[in-house]
Amino acid sequence: MVTVREIMHQHTFVDSELSVKEVAAIMSQKKIGSVLVRTPKGLGILSERDIMTKIVSVGKDPAKIKARDVTTVPVTTIDASADIYEACHIFTDSDFRRLPVVEKGEIIGIVTTRDIARHFIPKIIKDTYHFQDFRF
Repeated sequence: MVTVREIMHQHTFVDSELSVKEVAAIMSQKKIGSVLVRTPKGLGILSERDIMTKIVSVGKDPAKIKARDVTTVPVTTIDASADIYEACHIFTDSDFRRLPVVEKGEIIGIVTTRDIARHFIPKIIKDTYHFQDFRF
């Protein structure tokens, strides 16, 4: 059994008072598709999709909008010891692409659909074509 902990990657928190433009610059610099935000309403996530649908596509100025104003709250999380099939189930049923990973109540990382694909695609190719030394 492969756990979420084994395939997750590092998360990034940003201050809820940053402008969306500042958050987008952080995301671009770190080459990430989302950030976590602690808001007065609780833990949230701000993704590329949020920026596109809530800011850019409606003509708002990202320099004038605070991260807390467009962050999706609440966020669904997954336990680090969960099987990756459980993550797949959540992704499929909820149309999420990212899940913060928790252990003992603390955020320790994030798992994405890309992390799942990075794990499964090489395995499928190796199993299907019987490659012994296939790498991506």
